[in-house]
Amino acid sequence: MTDARRVELERRFELTTVTHREGTTWQYRLGRWTPEALRDIVTNPEVDDTYAVDRQRFQPEFPPGQSQRVLACSVAIGILILGLPVAFRRTARWRALWWSDFLTLDSPNRSRAAPGSSTRRVTAAVLLAAALIALAMTSLAGASFWSSVRALAVLYVGGYVAGSLLLARPESAAAGVIRTVAGLMLTSLGFLLSLVGSLPWFAVPVVLVLATVAVRGRAAFAWPANNSVEWRWDGLLAGLLALIVLSPIVVTLFYMAPGPFPPVFYNVDTPYSLEKVHALVTANGFPPPSLGNLGVRRTYHFGTHAMAALVSRGSGLLPHHALFLIVLPLLAAGVVAAAAALARHIAPALPRSLTVPLLLVSVPSLSRPFWQGFGPQLWTAATSNRLAMGGVLDDVGLADVLSNVPQNVGGDFLILGSLAGMAAAPLWGWTLPIFLIGASVIFKTTVGIALVSGFALSEAWRALTAKRAPPSPQLVCVGVLFLATYAAFFLRSFESAFRVQLYPLELIRNIVDAGGLGWLAADVLWLFLPVLVVATARLTDPEARSAPMLIMAIGPLLVMNATRLAHVVQGGGGAGLDWVQISHAVPFLVHGFALSLASRRWTRLGRSRRLGFLLALALALAPIVTVAGRYTSRLIGNPARGYEFVDNRPLAEALAAIPIDGSIIVTNDLRYPADRFGREDRQFQIPALFGHQAFAVNYAYEPVEYRRSLQTLLQSARWSPAILDAAREHHWTHLVIRKDYVHPAPVPLPLMFENAAYAVYSFP
Repeated sequence: MTDARRVELERRFELTTVTHREGTTWQYRLGRWTPEALRDIVTNPEVDDTYAVDRQRFQPEFPPGQSQRVLACSVAIGILILGLPVAFRRTARWRALWWSDFLTLDSPNRSRAAPGSSTRRVTAAVLLAAALIALAMTSLAGASFWSSVRALAVLYVGGYVAGSLLLARPESAAAGVIRTVAGLMLTSLGFLLSLVGSLPWFAVPVVLVLATVAVRGRAAFAWPANNSVEWRWDGLLAGLLALIVLSPIVVTLFYMAPGPFPPVFYNVDTPYSLEKVHALVTANGFPPPSLGNLGVRRTYHFGTHAMAALVSRGSGLLPHHALFLIVLPLLAAGVVAAAAALARHIAPALPRSLTVPLLLVSVPSLSRPFWQGFGPQLWTAATSNRLAMGGVLDDVGLADVLSNVPQNVGGDFLILGSLAGMAAAPLWGWTLPIFLIGASVIFKTTVGIALVSGFALSEAWRALTAKRAPPSPQLVCVGVLFLATYAAFFLRSFESAFRVQLYPLELIRNIVDAGGLGWLAADVLWLFLPVLVVATARLTDPEARSAPMLIMAIGPLLVMNATRLAHVVQGGGGAGLDWVQISHAVPFLVHGFALSLASRRWTRLGRSRRLGFLLALALALAPIVTVAGRYTSRLIGNPARGYEFVDNRPLAEALAAIPIDGSIIVTNDLRYPADRFGREDRQFQIPALFGHQAFAVNYAYEPVEYRRSLQTLLQSARWSPAILDAAREHHWTHLVIRKDYVHPAPVPLPLMFENAAYAVYSFP
């Protein structure tokens, strides 16, 4: 090319420090090294070749600043090598103390003997329940009976049996449920490690199960030590209220599960999650390919999706059956079991009817003011001519009772399960909470950051109050597991599209800009009201055993006010809202702190203060229970009135005409058809219903903005020959047209299928 053209391209690509090497080879320093910028260079027809650029992921093989990082690591390694001999000689006493503490991390009641509670009666009851569940899955959802049986077997072996590595001997049914959920998480982590190592998908899970049997022996198959059920009004009311709080999740699962495909969806992220399950069911490597955008492989918290994929691959269940009939109900049961176990260990003196459901409440999270939305509605309803509370009690978003997304339900289990494990550590050992906290980042990234930061701050507080400088074995194990999980699943496939940026007071700034600082104060007062009722009694706790949960609640708030997550590629949108989910753990921690504080002082509190504390719990619980109950009754009466409801059947009829293997689908309509097409650039139904591969239907969550020009060809009123050119270049096989949205007409392609809403054409 001419020098003028070369200079023009250098300016366009932001290339500096020009050096001519030889012939047509030039060396540059990159001004921008985002995937979008490198894609423009690599795919430009005037660029003959590139060096030191990953041509699939569009990233530099030697990122800027790598030499500085190598130098820093070399200096750190040198300091360690020179300082280790001196440190080893001077820390003999500390090492002996630390090692003695480390030996207590495993369950203190570990036993290889055959447990006496594994009776024929319990085994018979479990087998009968499994058969009834398999029959229900077959009759109500159309799942294969034997696939259902195999799925329950996977749940038992990969969940309950493998979970004995984390919890050797559960003392109650609630602990048994926690062990099952945590065990399936552990086995799913092994499933993902198999994909990372390009091994057969079952390789690491099988090794885990064999290791469990070798380590635990017959105790791995033991039922919980106490299987008796006490029918008390307090416990029954606690179960009823917990069921009401979780009922929006449970009811939507029954609507989404039946049939060979999900007939409906609730919540826009539900089909996005199901797409990940489909991808993991067929994946042979990590990260799995995106089914929404051809050729995209991005990091994500795949843990809960891997649970469903493991069940599906191990049993033959359809992915949506594995997700909606097995994994999500199990996670919901695990959340309730963790709340029950936590209430038992931190608040034995308080009524279960209030403590268990309160621990399920996740508002206010202090990331968005609860009372800023709830307060004015309540005031308007109270001061109107007639007391009309319907509008207030229908605001399901404020009550945060809607999330049937697997990673969100799994995140709640991680929070409550970790707290229950920490509270029961003298009985269960530390292995369970160490695993749940250390590996949480792969199941829900923001929850993992919240738990690790909170736990580190709590352990630092313990070290300061105990005047013990060395880190505890628990903190070391959590840190090692967290780093190993991050390195295995995120570092090796890191995306430069997202960056964590230092940004002081990010959360406070956003709330102040929205005019919600006063409402934030109201949220803090509302959240800490039960604590204030007890704290004003001025009773001391010399051991301060309740303080760690309060210290843990501060950690996520510090992270959120020091950093932010930015989507830096073209079309990414800058600072995202996902980062504020870190504070989701705060209400659980504060409620746990309040219950522990009150229970330890309960016998010394006066009658009026006890009543005041119970009233504060009831006030915190009443709006959530009422909103969840009203929403569930509305769902039962009219399922189409649910939050972000979508009827999948018209599109499923069209997609059923397209083979899954080898097809690449394009469409003219990228809108998600919920709330009158309120969500654009995220047509999640196409990859989620059967697992089809789409060319580009998700511009909202994944960086494919460069394909927008091709998409506009399908959203024009006239057919263009460029459509066939693009189909040949990108191997499009099928075109799905939504007929009531702008599209080329007529379409000069063979018509495969047509109904009232959709038409399917095949490319040559």
